[in-house]
Amino acid sequence: MTRSKTLALSSFALAGAVALAYAQAPDAVAAFNARHEAMEGVNEAMKPLGAIAKKQAPFDAAVVKKNATVIEQKLGEASKHFTAGSEKVGKTRAKADIWTSREDFDRLMGEARTAAAALAKVSDEAAFRPALGTLGTACKSCHDMYRAPEN
Repeated sequence: MTRSKTLALSSFALAGAVALAYAQAPDAVAAFNARHEAMEGVNEAMKPLGAIAKKQAPFDAAVVKKNATVIEQKLGEASKHFTAGSEKVGKTRAKADIWTSREDFDRLMGEARTAAAALAKVSDEAAFRPALGTLGTACKSCHDMYRAPEN
């Protein structure tokens, strides 16, 4: 093979590798954006529950059910979007340990989803605070292991 053919083939191979990398990047960006949006949804749904816990709003089983259900759904959505490559996209507090300890991360996300589903079933004020505490503990367990502090 001549030098010019070798150079041309090498150039095509490099161009193909670059094109493949760029083709995968939109998936990583979409995953990052989707999980960020889902976790923001969790944060928004926690606000009315926090207000009830702080006695800034009256206990309302319908509000608890609605927001706890949103939390359970959004955690499920978010967990699907911690995909390979998305850890390198955007400004995130997600630690790299998520991708290296995925089984444990999935376990903790599952525990949080289970706690949110249990909270959604609460129909009386006496059961609300313990159920919210269980959800808070589950969230904290995951954040302590897999979320970096704010800068």
